[in-house]
Amino acid sequence: MSQSSGSAQAAPTTSYAGQSPAASGAGAPAPGAVGGPAAASTTVGRTAKPATSNTPGWLSQWRLLAASVALIATGLTTLMLFSTWQGARSAAADTAQLVRVQTIKVDLLRADALATNAFLVGGLEPAQQRAAYDSALAEVERTMTDAAQAQPADRAALAALSEAVLTYTSSMELARANNRQGFPVGAAYLNQASTGLRSTALPLVDNLVAANQQRSRDAMSPLPWLVVIVPGLIGLGLLVYVNQLLARRFKRRLNVGVVIAAFATLVMMALAGLAAGGQGSEDSRLLKGSYATVVDGAIARSAANDAKANESLRLISRGSGATYEKKWEAAAATVVAKASGDSLSSASGLWQTYGEAHHKIVILDTAGSWDDAVKAATSTAADSSTAAFTALDDGLRKVVDDAGLRTTSALESGQTVFLAELLLALVAGIAAAASAWRGISTRIEEYA
Repeated sequence: MSQSSGSAQAAPTTSYAGQSPAASGAGAPAPGAVGGPAAASTTVGRTAKPATSNTPGWLSQWRLLAASVALIATGLTTLMLFSTWQGARSAAADTAQLVRVQTIKVDLLRADALATNAFLVGGLEPAQQRAAYDSALAEVERTMTDAAQAQPADRAALAALSEAVLTYTSSMELARANNRQGFPVGAAYLNQASTGLRSTALPLVDNLVAANQQRSRDAMSPLPWLVVIVPGLIGLGLLVYVNQLLARRFKRRLNVGVVIAAFATLVMMALAGLAAGGQGSEDSRLLKGSYATVVDGAIARSAANDAKANESLRLISRGSGATYEKKWEAAAATVVAKASGDSLSSASGLWQTYGEAHHKIVILDTAGSWDDAVKAATSTAADSSTAAFTALDDGLRKVVDDAGLRTTSALESGQTVFLAELLLALVAGIAAAASAWRGISTRIEEYA
C-alpha cells in the first residue's frame, strides 16, 4: 500500500519530467536548429528594415557619387560661364584696340592726303593744311603708344610701324623743303614717301587690323547656351536615378534632400542658360550692328583718304594721271561698297558730292587745263573738292567713333549682370551637392 502510494506519487513526477524534454524539443530547438523563437524574433526584427545589412555602405557610395557629380557639374558650368565672361571683357579690349589701329591707318592716309594736296600749291603750303598734317602725324604717334601699352602682342609690329612712319616723314620733309624752293626733285621725294607709305607702313597696319579683328570676333563667340547646360543635365539625370533607387529600397517615392538638390540643379541650369544665351544674343547683335559699323566705317574712311591722296598725286605727276586715276577708282569702289549699309548711309551722300567735284578736276586735267584743275583741287570754297572731302572725312570719323563707343560700352556694361548670374549659378550648384549629401545621409542615420 505504501509502495503503491509511493509509486502513484512518483508517476506524475516522472510524467512531468518526461514531458519537459518533449516540450523543450517542440519549443526550443537544439543548437544549430533553425526556426526557434529566438530566430523568429531576429527574423521579424530584420524584416522591419527595407534593406540588407550592407545598406549603409551602399548608401554612402551613392551619397558620395551624387554629391561629387553635382559639384563637378557646378564646376564645369561655372568654368564655361567664367570663360564667356572673360571673353566679353577681352572683346571690349580687343574692339578698342581695333579702333586704335584703324585710326592709325586713317591718320596716316589723311596726313598723306594733306601733304600731297598742299604740295600742289607750291612754295610755302597753307598754314591750316600744315597744322592739320602735323596734327595727324602727332595723333599717329600718340595712338601707336597707346596701342602698344594696351596690347603686348602688337608691340613688335607697332615698333616696325614706327620706323616706317619715321622713314615716311623724313622723305616727306625732303619733298616739302625742295618744293618750297621750287626744285623739281621735290616731286620725286613726294612720290617716294607716298609709295613707301603704301608698300611698307600700311601693310603693317593692315596686319594689325586683321589680327585685332580676329581677336575681337573670337572673343565675341561664346559657347552656346545648350552646351553650357549639358553638365547640369547630366547631374540632374543622376539625381533622378538616385531618387528612384532610394524609392525602391525604402518604399518612399521622394527623398526630400535629393528633390531639393534636383531643384537647385535646375536653377543653376536656368541661370547658366540665361547668362550664356543673353551674352550670345548681345554679341550677335553687336557683330551685326555697331561692331560692323566700326569695321566698315574705318575701311571706308581709309579708302576715302587714299582716294584724295591719289587725286593730288595725279596732278603732281603730270602725264601719269591715268595710273593714279585707276587707284582713285579702286578706292572709290571700296568706299561705295562699305557705305552702302544703313549705318553709313549719310556718308554715301557725302561721297557722291565729293565724287562729282573730283570728276570736274579730271575733266579739267584731261582737257589740258592743269592750272584750273589744281585750283579746283586746292580750293577751300564751300563747293570745292577739298570742302566736300573734309565733310565726308569728318562724317565718317564721327560715325566710327560713336559706333566704337557703343560697342565697348555694351560689352562692358553687361559684365556686372553676367557675373551676378554666374555667382548665383555657383551657389545653386553647391546647394545641390549639399542637399544631395544631406538627403542620403538621413537614410543612413536610420541605421545608427
